[in-house]
Amino acid sequence: MPYICQNFLPICPWMDEITLRLPGTQRIDKEHCFLIDDAFNLQMKYRDWLISKKLDQVFFNWFDTQEEVKELLDFTIFQLKKTGKYFFNKRTATRPDSVEIDLKYKDPLIAASRLIQEDILLLQYNGSEHILKAGVLCFPASWTLNEKKGKSLTKIHNPVFEYTDTLAHRIERMFTNLKPDIPIWRSNFLLYDDYELFQPRLENEERGDAHKKLSQFMRVERQTIVKLPKTKVVAFAIHTFVVPYAKLSKMQKDTLRQHLT
Repeated sequence: MPYICQNFLPICPWMDEITLRLPGTQRIDKEHCFLIDDAFNLQMKYRDWLISKKLDQVFFNWFDTQEEVKELLDFTIFQLKKTGKYFFNKRTATRPDSVEIDLKYKDPLIAASRLIQEDILLLQYNGSEHILKAGVLCFPASWTLNEKKGKSLTKIHNPVFEYTDTLAHRIERMFTNLKPDIPIWRSNFLLYDDYELFQPRLENEERGDAHKKLSQFMRVERQTIVKLPKTKVVAFAIHTFVVPYAKLSKMQKDTLRQHLT
């Protein structure tokens, strides 16, 4: 269980009225869809290890063809080229930590997931709802791919108290109406007693709590949602920040206390 924490939180969902309310989505205009932060090297090393050693827990792909995951890899490469921090040639990409990734790997989803800090989930519309069809989830915040794969958005969120029927309908409609040229993002936060990034739990197990009074670590997810233009698959990317509570600013702590009371 390596110690991997960012030095500060660039996103504090409890301090902004937009991100605090559900679903709290905003357009991504000039920002990149994928982030690179001060924990990049350590998170990527841990991601590589999890993919190597626990592939059956962190990856699945139920698509019948590679068209969807190839489009996801192409989109990822396009986004990363804009950062100027990756080196690309015809077969490989070199990450900012100098690790070279084979872009021709047998599953393009795994290749894409080894390029970025974000976990990636792919959802496909079946005519009535969006179904989780593939994903790489190395840093789960108290859930598992094996329990959620093949389920709809609503069923995936069944244990989430705040995910009411009304909210479920709004989210499903939002996914359906996504425009490929307008990615959006949202964020959430949970308080955890430890810093571990890989926290798989079943639906009936105890999990992190957004309403704890005391905790040692703040865990924030910046979630990017984009519809791929050719296949219309929705890519849901999760960037995880974990920061010791002691490193939060006084304003961040004071606002959090107000939110929790």
